[in-house]
Amino acid sequence: MDSAGRRRSPDTVQRLLRIWLWINDALILASSAIVTGILAHFIRKYHERGTHVIFEEVIAVVTLFLYLFAIFAPALKGYRGYLLPLNLALSYLWLTNLIFSSQDYSGHRCHYYSPAISLLSNVVADSLMWYRCCGSSPGTAGGRVGNGEKGSAPLTSTPGATTGAPTASDAANGTRV
Repeated sequence: MDSAGRRRSPDTVQRLLRIWLWINDALILASSAIVTGILAHFIRKYHERGTHVIFEEVIAVVTLFLYLFAIFAPALKGYRGYLLPLNLALSYLWLTNLIFSSQDYSGHRCHYYSPAISLLSNVVADSLMWYRCCGSSPGTAGGRVGNGEKGSAPLTSTPGATTGAPTASDAANGTRV
């Protein structure tokens, strides 16, 4: 609802989610670039590097590479939150990086601090985008029917049909199945 008590239109909500996703993607891209540079310096300068630093560097480089492309996804009209599995996987890998870093550099003085809020925020935003576009909507029993484009016919079979496959009469009549 807006300040006047009116419900926001779905287009406004979609636009806000897309802006939120773009900001999160930009923060993730910048953070992974910074972490990549710092860890590359550690690897180059200190010869006694452990496997934790290599793992952290690999995750930072993979994130940097993937988000060079993912940053443009919210701007695409057809984007429906399809990067949710990627965001979930990377959030757990970055959590592992945080644990490894705290073990390596804290001197066993680690408290419960978590600076990896941007990936969690991106998971929430992608989940909302997925729910709004592909999941079930309030007031319906299941998922939305159709391909999600305006003016498209539902992707259901005709009543009384035994199979969902189109028939020759459907093609002749121009009926969408």
